[in-house]
Amino acid sequence: MEPALVIQLLPLWHRGVLSIAVHGRLNIYGNSLVRRFPHRLYSKTHGCWYVHYSPATLDLLYQTLAEVCLVQIPLSFEDAEKQKAVSIGEKFPLPEGYRECLIRIRYSESTIRTYENQMRLFLMFLTPRPLDSLSTAIIDEYMLYLVEERKVSVSTQNTAINAIKFYLEHVQGGERKVYYVDRPMKDYILPVVLSEEEMRKLLWACPNIKHRCIMFLLYSGGLRISELLKLRWQDIDEDRMIIYIRGGKGGKDRITLLSKLALNYLRHYLSLYEPKEWLFENPGGGPYSSRSVNRFIHRYCFMAGIKKNASAHTLRHSFATHLLERGTDLRYIQTLLGHESSRTTERYTHVTKRGFEKLISPLDNLNQGLILDK
Repeated sequence: MEPALVIQLLPLWHRGVLSIAVHGRLNIYGNSLVRRFPHRLYSKTHGCWYVHYSPATLDLLYQTLAEVCLVQIPLSFEDAEKQKAVSIGEKFPLPEGYRECLIRIRYSESTIRTYENQMRLFLMFLTPRPLDSLSTAIIDEYMLYLVEERKVSVSTQNTAINAIKFYLEHVQGGERKVYYVDRPMKDYILPVVLSEEEMRKLLWACPNIKHRCIMFLLYSGGLRISELLKLRWQDIDEDRMIIYIRGGKGGKDRITLLSKLALNYLRHYLSLYEPKEWLFENPGGGPYSSRSVNRFIHRYCFMAGIKKNASAHTLRHSFATHLLERGTDLRYIQTLLGHESSRTTERYTHVTKRGFEKLISPLDNLNQGLILDK
């Protein structure tokens, strides 16, 4: 490490998106590290590299660059994000009755936040035009802006459409045919899955008892992170070795698997931490943060030498894939995961290696006639 080499990771807003600005003169190795990050861009205006912000990305970037230079994070990115959200909320208030309607229809708090954010971003785009000027042509114009300027994912684009349509259909009581927008084709992206050996490395690379217990339960039952953070001790059935999921996605209850190893480790964790209400709590009380979970999973992947971009949801994908590879019927996996449609569960058949051990690459059939260069 060069002692004089100091890099600052600063928040930078670009087209309404919070990014991580890498300020400072990187050496050749440090520069190559930043270039490996997805969605990284170089800003000539600011004279720095930047990547889209997430707590996990910030943590991974810090861990990566710390190998070659001194890294400083002078300002909390979460504080900057909150300040921006407050500013946007003050300048672009939601239409009257929007939030109340979301609550009345019993949307989850996560969906409410997402719809509110997307609606405010649309109002920013619409300004200075009044909301009552909204038309199909304006929505089409906004979709083009999201694709060409913001370069959002298909999922984000669909959410933006839903947020606007919710206003028009539910708040305004309009008819769908007046403002129908063609949906973009959803990207078919295979889930990131860790092998059983990678899972073993990840779990045992973690020295923190609470963190390891969280990962044990995520992988033990294929839980969504939101489901894990809402667990209470009474949701753990020691006799039947199952976990009760209360109010999962779509407000549905279900049960899933509890491993003996996870239960034993959970007992050990409870004897040390003694949580009051939730199974996993912040030091100040209340449920543990999902950002914190994804942040430490990124960190332990880095420590374990795992190059895949893993998150809490990766453990859920790995749970399903490993069950499938060991011969579990797809219908049981669908029930354990809480998938409404079997088509959602079937995507794991595209990432499993089950049956591949019987196949031989055609290149290996030519092996006897080929001479390797020395």
